[in-house]
Amino acid sequence: MRWLSWAAIAAYDAAIKINAEAPNPYYNKACCYGLQGKVEPALEYLQQAIQLSPEKYRELAQTDTDFDLIRDDPQFQALIAVENKVSESKG
Repeated sequence: MRWLSWAAIAAYDAAIKINAEAPNPYYNKACCYGLQGKVEPALEYLQQAIQLSPEKYRELAQTDTDFDLIRDDPQFQALIAVENKVSESKG
């Protein structure tokens, strides 16, 4: 399975080169790293996806099983929780 992840990451890198403003390749690249338990690169690419489309990708990441290995990481929790804090302050 590991070689599939690297092949997928290479494909997402190519997609990012074609359109750096599309959030989906960043999110899927984050998922690949999440499945490997690699916190730092997963957070890096998840953050880029969230910057491009905050509501969609923050919400997806909250329940996406691809992030189960890193879900308890405080940085991951902070990254996906920001929207909740914003929503609560509006209410």
